[in-house]
Amino acid sequence: MIQRIQTVYMLLAVVLSVLCLCMQIGTFSAAGLEVLSAYNLWCVDPMGAHHFNTWPLFAVLVLTAAVGFLNIFLYRNRKVQARVLLFNMFMIVGWYILFAVYSKTLGHAVDNVIDVNFHASIAAVFPAVAVILYAMARRAVLADEKLVRAADRIR
Repeated sequence: MIQRIQTVYMLLAVVLSVLCLCMQIGTFSAAGLEVLSAYNLWCVDPMGAHHFNTWPLFAVLVLTAAVGFLNIFLYRNRKVQARVLLFNMFMIVGWYILFAVYSKTLGHAVDNVIDVNFHASIAAVFPAVAVILYAMARRAVLADEKLVRAADRIR
């Protein structure tokens, strides 16, 4: 059934992923001045120019959101749904690895300034909450599968 609790968890995780796609994920600052604003798809310098250095972050999060949304409709095949949920969790972990790499490398590439600090915004936490929601959904899917197997054994 599509009205299960794991559907709500998956839908909330997809919404959080889309919100993270639309919001600023961090800023680079040097000597108290903002040097670069980082988004999932691009970075904006103080002059307003867009640099598409961070497009892999965008690609991973779009893939995760799309697969998460399509996974809602796999409710008839719970085993596949549980595997796809695990795949989404790994994809978000991969997003955080890329996020850490970009926060370190872009800071050193900005105007060759040595003392560049990265400050993550609240939107960078949304994928972590999505991982928790995907884990809760996976647990509920596996509980449903266990319940169906028990009912089949009784028959």
